[in-house]
Amino acid sequence: IFHRDETFEVTVECCPDSLIVSVDRLRLKQIVLNLARNSSRYVHTGGFIRLKARSFVGADSSTGIFISVEDSGPGVPPEKREMLFKKYQKSLDELNQGAGIGLSLCKKLIDFMDGTISLDDTYHSGVTGLPGAKFDVRLKCDLIKFKMGTLVEETGPNSATSLQSDETPNEELFETMVVLPPDPPLPEHLTVLFVDDDMVLRKLFARSLRRIRPNWTIRECASGEATLALVESEGCSAFDLIFLDQYMASVDKQLLGTETARLLRSKGVTSIICGLSANDMHDSFQAAGADYFMTKPFPFEPSALRRAIAGLLKGPRRLTSS
Repeated sequence: IFHRDETFEVTVECCPDSLIVSVDRLRLKQIVLNLARNSSRYVHTGGFIRLKARSFVGADSSTGIFISVEDSGPGVPPEKREMLFKKYQKSLDELNQGAGIGLSLCKKLIDFMDGTISLDDTYHSGVTGLPGAKFDVRLKCDLIKFKMGTLVEETGPNSATSLQSDETPNEELFETMVVLPPDPPLPEHLTVLFVDDDMVLRKLFARSLRRIRPNWTIRECASGEATLALVESEGCSAFDLIFLDQYMASVDKQLLGTETARLLRSKGVTSIICGLSANDMHDSFQAAGADYFMTKPFPFEPSALRRAIAGLLKGPRRLTSS
């Protein structure tokens, strides 16, 4: 964050102090750092950046966290705010603050995590002439705490004390605790193919998987057509595990994930195939010959990713929900 010749205050506040959540750590780190670094470009000497996080329990018993990044910069002009999260837009200088590819990426990552991000239109830094900017992130997730030296997880609606407001921070949520299982073992060597039209998602997957299994071979494809060409080139047994996204956007019509799975099976591919979609495509992937189906967003936090992969490798095959 401190990459300029300016001296400003950075503070971090958590409520409760021991706040721990079950969430994709890599994505969350990228989101917070992108927002904080964006603020740091515009905060001058004597100013501040404040990072805040607090837990919540909603009226529907859902649990999660609110994260905010606020600063004492020049702020975002009202007429420019609708452009904030667009991928292609005018320069940072024209927008004053809070734009660029960083915010577009944050929005995309938060969408993957089924969360929301917004600019607080009512915020003011309290500094004359510098209204500042405040970004709010809301994520639904399980809340975790340590109890008597053991890591335990609050499973959400079944055990958390329900409050009446989505906006109410909660410091004591944990009544019924479930001990987290140890990380399951994974083979030392495996060849994995990840098929998705979203380059950011492909890179996140490859990076996350290499963190837990650096010896694995990880390949990527952006379409069903490219997948079939790769398998044709390298052989039907080239991959141990294949992930197929259902919808892959393009100017031209592309094969669906289910169509790709069906064609792979017709070519004699015996790899474990796992379908991916934000929608429930379980039956469709089963009919296409896939072994598993997982609902997006894909788990990128190391422990969650390890458990997900282990579940796919240990069977049973064709077709099991995961």
